[in-house]
Amino acid sequence: MNIVLFGVSVGIAEEVAKRYNLKIINSPDKFDASGTLVLIQSIPSPRYLLAVYNAMLRHEDDVDAVILCSVESCEAASTVQYCTPQGKFYTLSGDLGRNSVIEELCALLDSLFAKGNRINL
Repeated sequence: MNIVLFGVSVGIAEEVAKRYNLKIINSPDKFDASGTLVLIQSIPSPRYLLAVYNAMLRHEDDVDAVILCSVESCEAASTVQYCTPQGKFYTLSGDLGRNSVIEELCALLDSLFAKGNRINL
C-alpha cells in the first residue's frame, strides 16, 4: 500500500506507519514496493505544490489512497484532490484531537487494507 497523508504531525504519521509496517517518505516520487506513507505536513510554496502535483500524476497507479487531515489552504487542498486518482481521496476533520485522528486514520486504513486483500473469484 502507498498512502499519501497530508496535514498530520510526524508523531501521528510514525505511529500509523509502524502499525501498518509502512516506510515514511517525504515525496510521492519515492514509493517503495514494500509500502510507503508519504507525509506532507504543509505546502510552503507554489513550487512545492507543483512538484507534489507532478509527482502524484507520474505515480497515479502507485497511489492507493490520499488522506487529507487538515486543509491548509483551499488551493493546496484542491490541487491535492485534483491530482488524486478517482475514488482514492479521503478527508478527516482537522478539528479532531490526536487520539481521534489516529483512531479515524486506522479505521480508514483497516478498511483499505481489507479491500486490497480481497480475492476476486
